[in-house]
Amino acid sequence: MDEHKFLGRILYGRVIFVVLTIAIPLVVALAKHPYEYFTDFCSIGERAPGTPGHIQARDFIILNIENPEVDSFSVLGTSYYNIYKRYEGQGPRIGLAVHWDSDIGCPGANDGGSGVSVLLSLADTLARHRPPRAVDLLFFDGEDVEKAELLGSQHFAASCVDNYDFVIVLDMVGDKNLQIFQEGNSAKFFPEFVDSIWQIGMSVAPDVFVPIVKYYIVDDHMSLIKYGIRSIDVIDFDYPYWDTKDDTIDKCSRESLDVIYRFVLQVVYHRSNY
Repeated sequence: MDEHKFLGRILYGRVIFVVLTIAIPLVVALAKHPYEYFTDFCSIGERAPGTPGHIQARDFIILNIENPEVDSFSVLGTSYYNIYKRYEGQGPRIGLAVHWDSDIGCPGANDGGSGVSVLLSLADTLARHRPPRAVDLLFFDGEDVEKAELLGSQHFAASCVDNYDFVIVLDMVGDKNLQIFQEGNSAKFFPEFVDSIWQIGMSVAPDVFVPIVKYYIVDDHMSLIKYGIRSIDVIDFDYPYWDTKDDTIDKCSRESLDVIYRFVLQVVYHRSNY
């Protein structure tokens, strides 16, 4: 992916990101770049529940967000930890969600680590620039148990009392060859909403967001839909290394994480009605 395809000038490290869109106010987002979080988080290695890496990963997320809420629960003797950070604002609450665990024997760089890094960078931004609307960052545990048991998102959805406008789930968004098609279950339940979100994505990276359904994925958004929460999945499923020992940092890129970071900035700061 060539850098000239990006909007604006990308400055890496703890620097200023400037996002410009037509007829939309300027947003200056001061944040640690997602790739920095990505390399640090992925250095932990496997994050399967019940392993030392699982606890290290939990603590990493908690230490990099100011005063998060930790919702712990147990399934068959194994402890799980959902981590939430809430930001107040006007209008109906929205959510951005990822899962942070990995499968057994899997480093989980793209599958989990990529989404975590984007939300941690977004947390930096939200702490410095109050969002125009209420936003929750949701870090779900237990997604990769067995064959996508979705334990964390089910636990969250079953006890959810907030009236969310929507929740967008991000998963496997760091692939070097990033290309994100519309997910079939999302489009089936919320076709107009999916189209509006892809319009935002295409305004950021038209070569990445493809407005065509390609796969039907069982992911955390299905738990939320089951409990009446409008939720969709933003995922690049054309990634042969998921749930394998080869899902490592070298398969992902700074540029792809930057695209998704700028995409979530557009969702949070620039659009109020979907």
